[in-house]
Amino acid sequence: AEQPLDTFNQDLNVNIGGALAAAQASLNLMYARKSGTLLLTGGFFGIEPNADYLSLSLGKAGIRALTAGLFESAKTHNVHVATVTVAAFVEPESEEAVGIAKAFWDLHNQKASNWTAEVTYSR
Repeated sequence: AEQPLDTFNQDLNVNIGGALAAAQASLNLMYARKSGTLLLTGGFFGIEPNADYLSLSLGKAGIRALTAGLFESAKTHNVHVATVTVAAFVEPESEEAVGIAKAFWDLHNQKASNWTAEVTYSR
């Protein structure tokens, strides 16, 4: 990995730290009202890391771990925490973009008895 340490750390702070901050800011409100959905965007590099995209790979692995770590405890508050893991190249307004949006919508609309922590979108 050729990436300088300072930009590597910045990337991890944005990818994982940003997701954690969003989760912390929103989950307590959702817990108080006993409903809600927190959806995060994962990526296939979190499952199959790539040395050329190491900080992105670790960031997406972190999103996946954060989601898995929060899933069960959030369920006890009737809050659905999940991620869509994107395993495709995506262009704006493409068929893939529409498919990913549908994956998020379908996760949001899952019945509590069928909640899943992750779905993977691939083309």
